[in-house]
Amino acid sequence: MNSKSSRGTERGRKVKVEFGAVSIPLAVLEEVDKLIAKLGYWPSRSAFVREACLEKIEREYERLRKLKKE
Repeated sequence: MNSKSSRGTERGRKVKVEFGAVSIPLAVLEEVDKLIAKLGYWPSRSAFVREACLEKIEREYERLRKLKKE
């Protein structure tokens, strides 16, 4: 996996943040670009994809919690 490092801060301390690359079909990226242009909420594709991934992760963990309760 390709990874890239960046420096971030955590409570005043610098922490190393690693990034990985993924492939996304161009048709999907074009839809992302359309949403970004129409809504103007996200500053970049990366910001949109990062938020989308975090939302998906949260939903899947919630689904797992519900399955464990059954």
